Amino acid sequence: MASDIALEISDWSVGYLDHPIVRDFSAVFPTGSVTSLIGGNGAGKSTLLKSIFGLNKHFSGKLTFEGKSVEGLSPAARLKTGIGIVPQGRCNFPQMTVHENLEMGAYLLPRTRASAAIESVTELFPMLRRKWRQLAGNLSGGEQQILETAMVLENSPRLLLLDEPSLGLSPRMQSEVFETVNSIRGKGVTVIMAEQNVFGSLMISDRAIVLELGRKFADGPARDVMHDPRIKAAFLGGEPVVETADI
Repeated sequence: MASDIALEISDWSVGYLDHPIVRDFSAVFPTGSVTSLIGGNGAGKSTLLKSIFGLNKHFSGKLTFEGKSVEGLSPAARLKTGIGIVPQGRCNFPQMTVHENLEMGAYLLPRTRASAAIESVTELFPMLRRKWRQLAGNLSGGEQQILETAMVLENSPRLLLLDEPSLGLSPRMQSEVFETVNSIRGKGVTVIMAEQNVFGSLMISDRAIVLELGRKFADGPARDVMHDPRIKAAFLGGEPVVETADI
């Protein structure tokens, strides 16, 4: 029987060199949920995502995926365990075709499974089949984002980490990326994404966590966070919240 909890993070402090960026972070992520991480530049969103995949320094705390401790595993081992990440920025092979990129995404799989994985992601994203022989570097930004997500999905992650998936894209392409996230959720995958398009990400999320200077500032249902006056003022163009002292 599948667990109701995909990921549990307890008292998590991570960063780079000798300095933790995210400190004392704790959260539980239900299986099949979509969670948005929001916050200003330097809030720790990317650092948190990278730490879940083992890409930076772990200072303290516990990371449990599907009931098993994974904080001591390498990124490659976490990938095999079922955690995938699509990092910020372009991460495909621009001088290779879409087909060749998908073959590279499936390089860890046995040949028969690789073929099935490629077929599965092209069914999920028909655009990839239409662009089959086109160089990845000639795709639009949104199409490249979909390709990169597909390359990670080929390994059948049960937890997908997305770092700024709509960054630099046109509004139409941003909508396409968010539709992609909804498609992934429909497959039962748990998604955690850091996103600068706060409104767009909250509209498709079950939950939102707001980070400020490496610490959790707010955590709750996405719609509640969206209507929080403090969040609206900081990220959605709402009226500033003015705190007045009691007289």
